[in-house]
Amino acid sequence: MKIISESIKIEKTAKYYVRPAESGHIGTVWFLLHGYAQLAGEFLTEFDFINSNDQMLVAPEGLSRFYFKNKIGASWMTKEDRENEISDYINYLNILTDRIKSEYDISKSEFNLLGFSQGVHTAVRYFINGNHFFDNLLLCSSDFPKDADFPLLREKLSESKMFYIHGTSDPVISESTYNVSAELLNKNNINFSRIKFEGGHMVNKDILSELFLK
Repeated sequence: MKIISESIKIEKTAKYYVRPAESGHIGTVWFLLHGYAQLAGEFLTEFDFINSNDQMLVAPEGLSRFYFKNKIGASWMTKEDRENEISDYINYLNILTDRIKSEYDISKSEFNLLGFSQGVHTAVRYFINGNHFFDNLLLCSSDFPKDADFPLLREKLSESKMFYIHGTSDPVISESTYNVSAELLNKNNINFSRIKFEGGHMVNKDILSELFLK
């Protein structure tokens, strides 16, 4: 029996959350990409330490949802049909960014792209292959994708900054794994800030506040 695997492009409804700035001026836009088995709305609430006066938060949700420990969670991709899944979420994030730019006056705003855990791989691929410019790329609590286009990343970082942040007691991403990823970046001549903190698998509010919210 012959079985043929085929693919077809379809429309899919994607969910995202926005916390608008309270003032008429939007100084910074934060795109926040959640980790594995998280939901975007819950993830966004972790950033309540960011002043809402002139800071706008956008939290897209991964396109695949599932039950995880009796709760619903979302994922950006799996190893199955990975190239199409990567293409799908980059296209989704491109369309979402287009919409945000059309609905809000952010032509003079700073743009931050933050990925946490699984969202780091998503953020890196979107930063490299997406259609939009980000001033800062923040990578929290993850290894670095080994298949990244390092020459293109290096080119894009000529006008942007990258921060690679890790907790020394992270139970998911060990310090040795983080160090291997950091060395991979150094080997490919990627300019980035290497930041460690005492803590676990988390987005560190103190570090983000020190870097961006002075």
